[in-house]
Amino acid sequence: MNSLSEELLDHIISEAVQPLPDRHSARYADLINVSMVSRKFHRITEPYLYRSIVISEKNNEQFLHTIRCCSGLSQYARELCIKQSCNITHEVLRLAQHLPGLHKLDLDLTSCKTSDLLPVLQLSSVTALCLSSVVARQVDDASPIDWGIANTAIASLEMSFSDPETWWEDCDEIWKFAAVFRNLKSLSIHSDYEGERKHTLNGPVFRCLVHAFRHAFETSLRSFSFKCNDVNHDYIYQSGVAVSGAFDAREILKQSQLESLEIDTMCLHRSSQEGKLRSQELGPSCLPASLRTLYLRHLVATGNLNPTERNLMHSDEAQCLSQLVNLGARRARFPNLEKMTLAISLPPLFEEVASRIVRVQARKVKLQLKLILMSEWDYVSDDTARSWPEYHATRDPRHSFYDPTFVRCA
Repeated sequence: MNSLSEELLDHIISEAVQPLPDRHSARYADLINVSMVSRKFHRITEPYLYRSIVISEKNNEQFLHTIRCCSGLSQYARELCIKQSCNITHEVLRLAQHLPGLHKLDLDLTSCKTSDLLPVLQLSSVTALCLSSVVARQVDDASPIDWGIANTAIASLEMSFSDPETWWEDCDEIWKFAAVFRNLKSLSIHSDYEGERKHTLNGPVFRCLVHAFRHAFETSLRSFSFKCNDVNHDYIYQSGVAVSGAFDAREILKQSQLESLEIDTMCLHRSSQEGKLRSQELGPSCLPASLRTLYLRHLVATGNLNPTERNLMHSDEAQCLSQLVNLGARRARFPNLEKMTLAISLPPLFEEVASRIVRVQARKVKLQLKLILMSEWDYVSDDTARSWPEYHATRDPRHSFYDPTFVRCA
């Protein structure tokens, strides 16, 4: 191996150590082992050892001592992850001054509020921000906090939410927080799946957050992902209709310039569905015409299916599937759409009908279409790899490798 050029070794090592350490797993052991092979390997590995830094209460002082003694190491750091800390702002600011190349922050907000981050949001070098365990709160009218700052540096924001402090429509702190970002290009929102199950994101929350980030949707935002996890959505949410009526996000979504979108079709429902067919209320027409990549997750409503019905092909749920697949054939409406993924969760009794519908309708689609049939158990899984699956031929009814037991035997 030592006979290989440093450029080739660097390429090999860069592939072997992926993914770099993060808050989910501080995988430093492999990097350290490689660095001990020889001086050449140590020289090549050193930048990767310090590129992504994971800080906890146990190692923060040790790391600070290391970069003070060996200042050359600080040039390698690009990402900084700080696990749960009671004074996370202080930790970020005192470390950031030693890391000139820092561009991404990954912070656990379990022990602090979003308002605590205001000094951090003034770091001009940070272009990507990942926040976990965010709790939506109501602002105290007597609070002296000044939200009047504007951040134009951060282009990518990822947030995972725990349960809110009160009803979402009353959690105005997130609105003030969202207004800080003036040049956001990518926004990803999902629930915390660590520990106790959280049912915190649903259709009404989607509409609240789209309104909160309205400036981004109307200006700079190009990528949006909203991975909801509450299968009940509007139906058991108190004040849900009021939220939906006050914050209808459909027009904001339609008028945006999004190029990439990942959402559940539940988010596209209108505020009230009483007395109306679901296929009439689904509303895929509210999607922006600028889309290039679309991932839609769809739950077939089992309650709308009658097992004794002679032909489920004529059911309203069948009509919903036809509409969704046909989005890929509407070239006049979506002229830039290049890739569409449709993940459909359905009961076993509807698997054969759904397979036939999507196969037939997919013939009209000329773009890259990925079809995924999944069970209802996958849909409600805490594991996002199951609840928001990637494409595989065994899940695609058009493919010879398709395995219907993924749905029928769930």
